[in-house]
Amino acid sequence: MKFSNIAKAILVATATGSMMIASSSAVAATATANTSATVLQSISIAKNTDLDFGAFSPSTGGTVVIGTDGSRSKTGAVVLSSTATGSRAQFTVSGATNATYAITLPASATLTSGANTMSVGSFVSNPSGTGTLTGGSEILYVGATVTVASAQAAGAYTGTFDVSVEYN
Repeated sequence: MKFSNIAKAILVATATGSMMIASSSAVAATATANTSATVLQSISIAKNTDLDFGAFSPSTGGTVVIGTDGSRSKTGAVVLSSTATGSRAQFTVSGATNATYAITLPASATLTSGANTMSVGSFVSNPSGTGTLTGGSEILYVGATVTVASAQAAGAYTGTFDVSVEYN
């Protein structure tokens, strides 16, 4: 059987089109995936107790340290009063049950009485660095060290510091 040139062209075009249809379905595919999101309860922090270094006499200076366990100690010649012993700061962190969070403490703070100042640093927390909101909340304790100059001027010194928490 002899094919004419036109018949051959139609046969080649049909075969090529069939191959293109077959090959396009072999190299493409579609799949469906689900999508979801979980919105957590906002994390919050509330101050329960302020950080208080208590009363002391400077003598020739040193430091007063409040630990996260509430202990108070000193270095140098500072003389600690036994009547105003100070306290650690206490915060309540609240949020999603069993979520973990990061704690950010300040590098320093300043206590001021008139024109006089004392520097606060070496902030520490318990838990340290991260915490877990077991039952949806956790108590966070903060301590620090205040530096007392030789012959530091007498007065009631006050200041502020920030503690930040953020979900991990």
